Amino acid sequence: MRKVLFVLAFALIGFNYSAQAQFEKGQVDANIGIGLGATFATGTLDLPPVSLALDFGVSDNLSIGAYLGYSASKEDFSGFGYSWKYTYMIAGARGAYHFDLADQLDTYAGVMLGYNIASVKYDGPGASPASPKAGGIAYAGFAGARYHFGDTFGVYAELGYGIALLNAGLTLKF
Repeated sequence: MRKVLFVLAFALIGFNYSAQAQFEKGQVDANIGIGLGATFATGTLDLPPVSLALDFGVSDNLSIGAYLGYSASKEDFSGFGYSWKYTYMIAGARGAYHFDLADQLDTYAGVMLGYNIASVKYDGPGASPASPKAGGIAYAGFAGARYHFGDTFGVYAELGYGIALLNAGLTLKF
């Protein structure tokens, strides 16, 4: 994964930066998306990976922000009368460098530091086995792009480790 992110970041750096700035100091971007390639899923997805990211421009090329992601899945053993439910949540702070490559396109790469929580729950007859929970420090690298259709509305896609390997959805610029 690190190699993919390194190659993508290197390719972005190699482009010409003569385009009009697409990210500015004081700008706020909010992404809400759905993920493909869940980083924590067993069985069938009850709720596909969903994420919310908020980025605040501290300069024309740097942003800091927050990330929150959630996913739930289930292993169903209905023939035996029981199932296991899994949930996964990740929350963190992130920072990104924004590249000026083309009009209406905000490309960026960055890092995230946060905390993740995973839990398992038994659903079935008889004594309930322990419902373990685990959590720990989470860190990630990511690269993405936002395409703005106008002054406030657009779409985005982001590759990296979070709630999913690829997140895509809607973005709002304030």
